Amino acid sequence: MAIPIKYNRLMPYLIIPNAYQFVDFMKDVFGATILSIIPRSEGIIMHGELCISDSVIMFADATEEFAARPAGIYIYVDNLDEVYSKALTGGAKSTMEPSQQPYGYTCALKDPFGNDWWPVEIPKD
Repeated sequence: MAIPIKYNRLMPYLIIPNAYQFVDFMKDVFGATILSIIPRSEGIIMHGELCISDSVIMFADATEEFAARPAGIYIYVDNLDEVYSKALTGGAKSTMEPSQQPYGYTCALKDPFGNDWWPVEIPKD
């Protein structure tokens, strides 16, 4: 059986509070598009999938049965300064301001859902 189209061999799955707000944050900051939203009940997402470029991130609302499991995610972006600004506007906290590092132009952010993000600008040739 082949891996379905649009899916990667390895994909993050976040269990977070306020998953509908997470969708808005991901759309606003990273330009994510919705692949799937399966509600559990009013205001609660049982399973969701977002696409950013060629990658899929899966997520669900934290519940009594499934406690929050935030993650640290490294992501390549086209314009780091724009992503950084949008993330702060969307409620993220800066844990490292944009700076040039040996591995690229990067920053570190903690989103309002407990996830740590390390966006790195795609080098321009």
